[in-house]
Order: sequence, then structure tokens, then C-alpha cells
Amino acid sequence: MTIVEVMDKLLAVNGPLCHSNSDMLKELIPFNGIKVITSARVKGYARGALACETLDGETTIQCDSVILAVGYDSNRSLYEDIRFDVPQAYLLGDARRVANIMYAIWDAFEVANGI
Repeated sequence: MTIVEVMDKLLAVNGPLCHSNSDMLKELIPFNGIKVITSARVKGYARGALACETLDGETTIQCDSVILAVGYDSNRSLYEDIRFDVPQAYLLGDARRVANIMYAIWDAFEVANGI
């Protein structure tokens, strides 16, 4: 098993993660023999091989399965469409900034607390 990560390290973004969880993940990955390739971009998949561009050049990983976990972008279009027509429209969660569920709940709490 191999993890291909575009960032220069695993767990580099997306808000705070409980230290015990991040420490556990950092220990379980090598413990389970999972190879990690950082600073890499997947270029394609063909005939059982995943093509990746790394800092050292292009490499291929032989595999029979690929699981994608890709980032998200905020989408504020609905909010922008209604914000002047709906007096109490609030921007929160991933529409405000992509993060984890903790931030979405906190945003909702702050809005509800202010109403």
C-alpha cells in the first residue's frame, strides 16, 4: 500500500487534529508497512500502474486499486445569489472555509448564539 501526497508531509493542512489522533496515525502508517510519497502529483492510471510526478521525476506505482482523497474549494455561489434578498442568510461551514466538522459546528454555534 502506498499513500501519494501532494503536500510535503502528511496531515499538513485542514485545521487542528487532536494530537493523540495525529500521533497515532503517524505511528500506524510505518507500523503497517505503508509507503508514503510526498510532494507528488498523480498524473494518470493505465494498465495497473499509477503515474506520479515527484521531486525526483516521474515514477509509477503498480496497483490494482486507487482511492482518491482530494481537496475541496469553498463554493459561495448560493450565498452570493441570496445574501441581499434573504436578511438572515449566513455563510458557514465549508462554504466559508474548507476545514473539518469541528469548524462547521463552531461556525453554526457562533451564528446561532448571535441570533
